[in-house]
Amino acid sequence: MLIVASGVDFVDLAGAEMLAQEARRRRKLGGGLYFYRCKDSIYKFLRKTGKVDDIGVGGFFPVMSNWIKPVYATLDTEICRTARRAFSPSATRIYRW
Repeated sequence: MLIVASGVDFVDLAGAEMLAQEARRRRKLGGGLYFYRCKDSIYKFLRKTGKVDDIGVGGFFPVMSNWIKPVYATLDTEICRTARRAFSPSATRIYRW
């Protein structure tokens, strides 16, 4: 799951724990939890509370970074086979559902 976090202005301790728990759950299922455009203040809070370790340092992608290839590499292609037009490593646009 990729969260476009540019509009997230605040995360409290309960929210940080929920995000860490969700990251662990998704990792057990073979996936992950990723953040694109996470504000520095949010990242610093998650790091201070130790939740970045649970989420994974590689799960944070800054503005203008290429998050598509690393995230795509973790996907189960059988599940995503029908969504190729909406999401692919060569996509220049991600369609919203």
